[in-house]
Amino acid sequence: MTTSTPPQEALPESERDVPSKPVTPTRASARPPTDDGPLPTPPVVIMVSHDLLFAPEAPACDCCGERITAEEQDEDGGAPGHGLYLWMRHGQRVYEEPPLCAACASAITITALLRWEMEEEEG
Repeated sequence: MTTSTPPQEALPESERDVPSKPVTPTRASARPPTDDGPLPTPPVVIMVSHDLLFAPEAPACDCCGERITAEEQDEDGGAPGHGLYLWMRHGQRVYEEPPLCAACASAITITALLRWEMEEEEG
């Protein structure tokens, strides 16, 4: 046996769900009704100049992606460490020295030294 609740209109006024406090209209319902529906939200416009596009970026560590702050940079304004990529492109050797933060530079250096030492011990 199922019971159902009657619609609000069928209930006597004393039993209807009536809010105890006056309901304040929300921003969306405070708008005047229009024939076209709700008013569209205005577009967001951000204006920048070409200076922002070509502004020099702070160097970032190629390994972890952390920005290298001015305090971490050396006296020449460069990164505290750098890596080395070497590859061939169209028959030419290409060198790239990406910046590294101090933590990544020392971790990579220690790892390379340990591997070199292990290789020498093996023969």
